[in-house]
Amino acid sequence: MSNKNEKRLHTFSIPEVKPEGWLKRQLEIQMQGLTGKLFDIWDSVGSYSGWLGGTGENWERAPYYLDGLLPLSCYLEDKEHWDIACRFVEWTLGSQDEEGNFGPVASKEDYWSRFVMLKVLIQYYEIKKDSRVLPFFDRYFQYLYKKIPQVPMKQWSSARIGDLLYCIQWYCEREERSYIPALVEMLRKQALDWVDIFTDFPFTRPAGYYYDWNKEYTHFSWEDYHDTMKYHANHIVNVTMGFKYPAMLSYFFDDLDYEAVSLAGMESADKYHGVASGAVNGDEHLSGNNPSQGAELCSIVEYMFSLQTMLEAFGLPCFADKMERLAYNALPATITEDFMAHQYVQQANQVLVSKAKRNWFNNNEESNMFGLEPNFGCCTANMHQGWPKFVKSLWYRESDSEVVSMVFAPCRLETEAEGKKLCIREETEYPFKEKITYHVEEASHDGLEFKIRIPGWCSACKIYKNGICVKEVKNREKTGDVVSVCRGIRTGDKIEAEFSMEIETSHWFHNSVAVERGPLVYALDMKERWEAVREVAGVRDYEVYPESDWNYALEENPSFEMQAGRVGVVPFSKEHPPIRLKTRGRRLDSWKLEDNSAGTLPVSPISPDGTEEEITLIPYGCTKLRVTQFPWYKKEDK
Repeated sequence: MSNKNEKRLHTFSIPEVKPEGWLKRQLEIQMQGLTGKLFDIWDSVGSYSGWLGGTGENWERAPYYLDGLLPLSCYLEDKEHWDIACRFVEWTLGSQDEEGNFGPVASKEDYWSRFVMLKVLIQYYEIKKDSRVLPFFDRYFQYLYKKIPQVPMKQWSSARIGDLLYCIQWYCEREERSYIPALVEMLRKQALDWVDIFTDFPFTRPAGYYYDWNKEYTHFSWEDYHDTMKYHANHIVNVTMGFKYPAMLSYFFDDLDYEAVSLAGMESADKYHGVASGAVNGDEHLSGNNPSQGAELCSIVEYMFSLQTMLEAFGLPCFADKMERLAYNALPATITEDFMAHQYVQQANQVLVSKAKRNWFNNNEESNMFGLEPNFGCCTANMHQGWPKFVKSLWYRESDSEVVSMVFAPCRLETEAEGKKLCIREETEYPFKEKITYHVEEASHDGLEFKIRIPGWCSACKIYKNGICVKEVKNREKTGDVVSVCRGIRTGDKIEAEFSMEIETSHWFHNSVAVERGPLVYALDMKERWEAVREVAGVRDYEVYPESDWNYALEENPSFEMQAGRVGVVPFSKEHPPIRLKTRGRRLDSWKLEDNSAGTLPVSPISPDGTEEEITLIPYGCTKLRVTQFPWYKKEDK
């Protein structure tokens, strides 16, 4: 065992990166919505929670919730909700028994839920530097060292060992313990082997091609069916969590090229199950790349966190490209603008939201409704980590004398470098606008190297320091890169980056096209009619019906008229989107609903039926009904 891979990048602590501008507003909306209300209205994470010593839910829901609530309350300096989060933390720290195990007695034999709470405690330690946390980790890891030879990890814990390894690696950066190498070796032997899965990806078709959930489940016991259908290996949330597993192994073993394994896994998942939003389809198991299949909300936020860990391990800018695509498209699209309702699964082509039968593998009829707890409550608890964890992903430290602006959003970096205070304010309306301005508010660093990521979608850019162009790239191959802007920054310096955001198309399922500009994907702006179908604990569940046509095809190589506005009070607003794209399309009457979803895309090019009409596309994240992947016709077929 050898620590061959040293972290290429290091995140800053939670207090060192502060959201500003539209990003801070998004976090405020989140806290005013379900994140701030959930403790009072949802019994799974309320005062009766098993994680407060009560008789309520005692597995993963409270830890999931805290994984978002705790950093969010810190970013917003919200004492009320910080105190709520700390109630859970204090109970957890006080629950550790003589063996080192902790948590609710009712789930004492479960490992998985403890991994999530360890992640919560990592964030708590970053904020408070509480001296109780490190000994708590040590005692629990010693407990695992003694326990798992007799009671091995299986099912959820086995599939998600990467999250435990993340916590162990974090601990190893601060403490050395002789038993850790042996513990990690045991965990690798008990883990679901994501390295093997990603190296030779076995799930090249939807799970429904191989298995009939209802038919086969009646003939097998629960555990037998798990094994028969390789349940955990093709479960969408496990897959997106599993992306971090090779990165975590790279810190402890030097026997494989774990970076290549990570890239291979992501490439295969995109190739066979990816959609234009950046998501991987799974409803609730890998379901192919038909844009009418669903992508679970839990998988979006877990994928984002896996990408953060992969950025730290390998430093590759393609992970930041992917994170932005998810954060700026898939994440806002599946949660209402007021953060009061969410979907269990979203569709890239989503033309009707209703309680109805759909071609899901094993989700129920409510899965794409907006509400408090559609289908299952895991996303109700877990969605809260998306935006707060994203804040932590913006800036990285390569060394004490190298800082990297890796993921772009308005924020402020307040830290120390080379033993001196450093404060940089990042002002931008990115991803809607091309320009990013860095205001150096405090610095006296002659040796500090300032770096910035050039996104993979960008073919040309200019970077200025104090009005002088210091970097210019033209006709660049779109590969993504991290470049050095300057060495030495001082108070009053201004660094500006301008990325060329060209409107482009990309090809997907059945040769369909998606429209992109920068990190944003654009979708048909449909008229929506929202109907509240019930109310639970003051939260409404909604169906959404189309009030306009959706079955449009685009011309090959379409032209666009762009209308740009400012980012409003609601960043991803349906009524006031920051960007509109006007283009022309033709209706395809043969493309109809199938199983209450947009029918299977015809293979393009197609022969459309209707006359050309003007249509409008808006950012995917602003939509709740949409067509994102369009069939297309050739110009001569007009």
